[in-house]
Parts: sequence; C-alpha cells; structure tokens
Amino acid sequence: MKQIYQRPMLAASLALAFLAPSAHALTFVLHDVSAGGMSAQQLAAFQTAANYWSGKLSDPVTIYLDIGFNNLGQNILGSTSSTFAITDYNNIHNALLADASSALDNTAMAHMQSGPALKFWATQGDGSSRFDNDGSANNIYLGMTTANAKAMGFGIGTSIASPDASIVFANAYAGDFVYTRAGGIPSDKVDFITVAQHEIGHALGFTSGVDDIDYCMAPRNGAACGISNTADRFEGDWWYEPLDLFRYSAAGVADVRVGGTPYFSVDGGVTSIAPFSTGTEHGNGWQASHFGPNQVNLMRPFVGDGEWYDASNKDLAAMDAIGWDLTSPVPEPGTWAMLLAGLGLLGWTSRRRRHTSHPA
Repeated sequence: MKQIYQRPMLAASLALAFLAPSAHALTFVLHDVSAGGMSAQQLAAFQTAANYWSGKLSDPVTIYLDIGFNNLGQNILGSTSSTFAITDYNNIHNALLADASSALDNTAMAHMQSGPALKFWATQGDGSSRFDNDGSANNIYLGMTTANAKAMGFGIGTSIASPDASIVFANAYAGDFVYTRAGGIPSDKVDFITVAQHEIGHALGFTSGVDDIDYCMAPRNGAACGISNTADRFEGDWWYEPLDLFRYSAAGVADVRVGGTPYFSVDGGVTSIAPFSTGTEHGNGWQASHFGPNQVNLMRPFVGDGEWYDASNKDLAAMDAIGWDLTSPVPEPGTWAMLLAGLGLLGWTSRRRRHTSHPA
C-alpha cells in the first residue's frame, strides 16, 4: 500500500512580521475529529508520535492538528493534508538566515541562491525539461506548510478551528495497526506510531512541489493544473516548497524535475545526504515528498510490516535545513560524505507494506 500524503486543504494568510520567542518549546494541540471519538490506544499512539517531535525540535511554536479515525469510503486507508502559506523567496531566505543556529544551517545559507528569483532545472507543462531562469511567478514564490512557516518565525494564525494539518485514518483499516511498541511489533502489523510520526513530518514541512508537477503533467489540465498543456503553463503560479531548495542532481545543479536522480544536499549539491523519491506517475513510483525507498529513514515512502523506527539523522537534517531547530545537532555537513561511505555497504531488505489511500 502506498503512503497517503496529499496537497493542502487550504491556503493561509502569511504575516511577514516575525514572532517573538515564547517560553514554551514545540507544542502540539491534537483535536480528535473522529465520529464517536478515538480509542484510548489510538489517541495515546498519536500523542506519543507528537511527543517524539516535541523532543527533537525546540522551536517555541504551537502546531494544531486534526487527528482521528473515520469512515472514509471504500478502499481509502486515510487522508493527510496540510494548510499552506505562500510568500516570495526573499522572505524565506531572510527568515532562514535569521533562524540559522547550527553548522548545517550555516552551510545551507552559504550555498543558497541569492534571489530574488530562483534558477533551477524543471519539468514543464508538456513534460519537457529546461533550465528555468526567467523570473516568472514559479521562480519567485514558494508555498510552505503553516507549521514550517511558524518554525521560520512567520506569524501564522492557525487554531483548533483552523488547524495546520489534518491526519485521519479509516476505521475499516484500524485493525492493520498496532498502537504500542511494548512487546515488539507483530510481523503482520504496521507500527502506528511510526506512521503517525511520518505523517506529522509532512505537516512540519517535508513536502515537495514536484508531486504537483508530476500530477499535472500532460494530458491533465483545468483549474488545478493550468488551462492548457503548453510548456509554459506552470510559469504563472507557485509550485515549489522550502525542501525543494535543497533538491540537487549534481554539484551546482538545482533540480526540481520529475524523475531523474535528485538528492538532498545542503552544500549546493556537492554532498548527497540522501536520495529523494521522484514522483508517483512519471518518476520512480513514489511521491517526491519523501526520501528514496531504499534507505531506512522515517520520511521514506513506506513502513514495513513488523518494523518500527524514528527519525534518522538525515530526516532531522532536512528539518534543520527548512527552519526547524534541533534539540541535539546532527553531524556537520563536512562529515556526511565520510558517514555515507561507511554506510554504503549496508543494504536493507524487508517485506514491505506501502501506505495508500487506495489499498490493493
């Protein structure tokens, strides 16, 4: 079964004044939207997942999440969506610069494009590829989850009534999960805490606009994807997101194309920290809002039966790069090449269950 991340449920206003620091660290407010309420085990598992991220990220912000189990329709496992805010690259660059507090942040900022318009290799509306540097709206504006915007210091007015994200699973598949790690994970079950941590990771900003380009490539058209199948139909709107600023295919080659061999890098593409997935429809079969499937990272596209794990240093490095502050630093950028060389001989095999909104 494939993973279940989806595009935003709505757009939020973005206040460009930065938030003053508060006395508390990262806090989650969980709002049960289940019909009849979640079970005590389900709610405890969601809370455990939220507490995990609160222990890893120190930003003094509050994130509001709708959570629950409901009847979602035939063959639908679940639905996860985030609220998005939109601003220009200059604002994001300045916010990340003001927020930089780690060695990884400093390296990322030293290698970020100067702006105000971004330049990158991109897939066009007709599926062709070109170096996009014309200063159109898609080069200037970025969308980001409101949770990610809060981490950067932007004032975002979300609440229980207007949450940052919604993570809802289907009652019909509730029995596929195990809701506690005590005693281990049965070989025929999926660890719900790992899945919930993964989905919260998307709400925090582990997302990519490459997924939307992948979906909207020809022959699709219409209001959501542009009015025609011409090559330039993606030029007039925002498509990409903060994590896409660190998507490279070679040293100095910023690359937000569908497919290919992109990877996460904070030093301008010199060092590949982890490969990205490349698109469900025209890429490797996995949504681009994930690391690749062949390494054990929380933000890879699946959780295997009988397995559990938390965020790796690679997952945490991505969160650090997009504006979150870590409670404990990950390795400095210069050490990643050595670490990856040492891990290169380690393989990963398992029986895998993909999480999808349409189970096979």
